[in-house]
Amino acid sequence: MDSIRAGNIKLLLCFAFYLAWWVVGFNPHHPIRGLKSGWLLIPAAMLGIWALVDIVQGLDFTLGPVPGMAFVVGGVVSYVALVGITSGLLHRPVTSELFIIMLWACIALLEINTFVGMGSIASSPGWILTILCIVGTIASLVCYQLFYGLDASPAFIDGAIPLILAGVLTGLITWCAA
Repeated sequence: MDSIRAGNIKLLLCFAFYLAWWVVGFNPHHPIRGLKSGWLLIPAAMLGIWALVDIVQGLDFTLGPVPGMAFVVGGVVSYVALVGITSGLLHRPVTSELFIIMLWACIALLEINTFVGMGSIASSPGWILTILCIVGTIASLVCYQLFYGLDASPAFIDGAIPLILAGVLTGLITWCAA
């Protein structure tokens, strides 16, 4: 459990650096491009990978109401389906954000499942967190799809929403498991 909490703290820092890059680099009025803002992606990526390693080490795929591999398989199948739907049917360019959204959703659901299995989160709050994560993922996917059709200011807000949602929900999962 400590490994997951440590990973979530790193993940929250990752989101903070990513959001800082977004705010600076995609500001509709005064964007700062290139290395002047892009360097923020280096700590974001490093913290994200470090967080993922910590979290995966703390997960127990055998505990919880759902077998852990169901989330992994579901995440992969969902990602492949969404690539086809968003790029093929909806003609949206595929970007790394789709992968990041689906990876976060899979990890968040695996964490909740592990915490419920360990008894760190009771079943009812676990279901509430699960529903919140699913709703947050759907909202993030809607933002992902809408992004390229929006003007600069709405696109700037739209692009920040998935990061904020993932940060709030990651913090809530961590707090509920404490």
